[in-house]
Amino acid sequence: LGTLTFFVRPQFRVTTMTVASASCTRLAVADPPEVSAANPIHDESAVSYGYAGGIVAGIHTYGWMVPAILDSLGDAWLSHGWCEFRLPRPVYAGDELLTEVIPSPEDPDVGLITQRVVSDGRVTIEGTIGLGDAPWINEFKLPTERTPVPEPESRPFLGLNDIPSDVDYPPMSVPLTASDARVWMSERIHDDDATWTSGEAPLVHPSWVLGQMTPLIRHSYRMPAGVHASGRVQHLNSFLADGEVVVAGRWGEVEVKKGKPWSTTDALFIDAHGTEVALVRQVAVILPLLPKD
Repeated sequence: LGTLTFFVRPQFRVTTMTVASASCTRLAVADPPEVSAANPIHDESAVSYGYAGGIVAGIHTYGWMVPAILDSLGDAWLSHGWCEFRLPRPVYAGDELLTEVIPSPEDPDVGLITQRVVSDGRVTIEGTIGLGDAPWINEFKLPTERTPVPEPESRPFLGLNDIPSDVDYPPMSVPLTASDARVWMSERIHDDDATWTSGEAPLVHPSWVLGQMTPLIRHSYRMPAGVHASGRVQHLNSFLADGEVVVAGRWGEVEVKKGKPWSTTDALFIDAHGTEVALVRQVAVILPLLPKD
């Protein structure tokens, strides 16, 4: 796939409320085996769903936009900033991705962010970013169950007609040490920036938060394949890799489009010190189980 690009960012920035134009490039890398094992849309099984090959997970393509976001808004975005995005087209391993941020013509405090494939111009992510509270922060449907429980010995299978709505997930606890953070950056994002890798408690890369949404489902259920369609992320506080993280979620609305359920999940992230650090909304298209050979 060629040489990987690593981003080295300044350790300090002057942060203002005005969005600065910024960009970054990245060569897409195939997902590690555990990702495709959890969701066959990320390996060659995706061909059976009509794709050209295994789709690179949206959590990774989102993560590769982070250098442009931080160059635009500054490091304050990590502790109190937001992003709303959709993923209209797939990314494949080997795609060169260009992310660009420009100020919105309507509001200079809002950034318009776009990621596209350099070779053919297809847009793979588009959305908006900003500092502070997002305009939709009060739309999250937060869970009341926030005490983590072990993964059950038997997890029910959810078919296309079995997707829950308006009910809490059983919360899960996820280990997140400095070592875990370094493994994430090495195996998922392929970026050795010291911000995410050095010290006893480095900052948690924003992609890690999105990366817990599928495990939250798999913690209690078995499901067929799914495609990440859109998302919202609200950072609430600085988030360090220094202990167990509680992920508590709630099944939201289920909307059927062209015979497939589009399922919404909202999640709350609580760090090892009991601080609420992030809110996430993920909308996924649930695909049917492939027939066995």
